[in-house]
Amino acid sequence: MAESILLGHAPRPTSGSQLEKRIRTLVVAAEPAGVACTSIIDAELDGPDVKHLHLDLTDFHLADEHDRDRARLEPQGAPVSSEDGVLRELRVKADPMQISGATVRLDAHLMDVSFRWIETDNGELAVDLTPPDDQHPLHGSVRVAVPKDQLGKAVLGLAESALFERGITVSRFDLDVEESGPQSLRVTFDAKVRKGLLGAHVTGGANAEIDDRMGLTLSGIEIESGNPLVAAMLNAVRGKVARYEGRRIDLASELPPGIRVADVNVEVGSEVTIEARLV
Repeated sequence: MAESILLGHAPRPTSGSQLEKRIRTLVVAAEPAGVACTSIIDAELDGPDVKHLHLDLTDFHLADEHDRDRARLEPQGAPVSSEDGVLRELRVKADPMQISGATVRLDAHLMDVSFRWIETDNGELAVDLTPPDDQHPLHGSVRVAVPKDQLGKAVLGLAESALFERGITVSRFDLDVEESGPQSLRVTFDAKVRKGLLGAHVTGGANAEIDDRMGLTLSGIEIESGNPLVAAMLNAVRGKVARYEGRRIDLASELPPGIRVADVNVEVGSEVTIEARLV
């Protein structure tokens, strides 16, 4: 049940104040030990549905993979019952929050998010988000801003769990983005990675151009390593990546069902800001 989020003991809350307390416990578990929780949480229930959930995560610190209290984040039992619900309005803002030492400003507004209340065989209550589909699409908007010199830290913090599950650790990840045209970016990275006893310095980059119809064209793709063994392994990856050189990728058609992006805007200055609208 790794995709489920623990919300204390069953049964499910029956009032907004009960749900607020459970979410606060979840927020505390996701922060490093000793950090005072200052998040503001406002919720209103309507039976199994959540009429609104507003989270102000300003000054929230996302703990790294080793500091998170997984015993209070993920249910341990097996599901025995479930009840469908809809989160009619979700608003999450942070001005700012901290992710792996990066200062991230976030403003997200989503509507009609489907989920399930899950009860487990040891009396736990969890929430399992239901993937959107064509009949239940996501609607709303998202705006994320990260200082340019902290972008690598933020990306690494978000990808850390997936890398950890594959036995990969990254001790350094520097990411740089430069505007190379009205709708073009040059993205480069410099990383130190380790898998088991094998460590390596890996660098790479690509030019990315996005057109008005959500088409992405990549060019100048590079990925290199000074470690001869890793460089040999990257040859196979390089061959697969090379197939995308100069090829237009229709981002709209590549998105999962239920997620449709009408507008994406990227601005690069002292901050890298990404805005998107979901329809």
